[in-house]
Amino acid sequence: MSINEFGWRQGDFLEVIETARQNFIAIIGGQIQYLFNDGTCELYWLSYDTDKRKLGEDWLTYCNRTAKECIDKFNKLILTTDFEKEALTSFEFIVKKKKSGVNLNDHLIFILYFDDSETASFDK
Repeated sequence: MSINEFGWRQGDFLEVIETARQNFIAIIGGQIQYLFNDGTCELYWLSYDTDKRKLGEDWLTYCNRTAKECIDKFNKLILTTDFEKEALTSFEFIVKKKKSGVNLNDHLIFILYFDDSETASFDK
């Protein structure tokens, strides 16, 4: 995870989205990563990106829409995707970690990107 990326565990993800929405922060989207001290494996093809802001869309509507879109896409991924299998078939690094006894779920994070470019204009 770089300085510009923020990631959470699956159990915290929905709360983070809701907190962002309540604070007038839009969700750009994100992807799944396995984060280790000695490397990161990004499953970039497993994303929950939202649609760009529509022409004429007011900020509050944009924040609410992107929160819903992100949650819907996230929930679909959770229900339909075996993240460990995806990682094991894509990264030899992950295969070695698994063979050494590492619990991969302990390293699974969900990255989110935010848009707060108009947040300052709202009274909180």
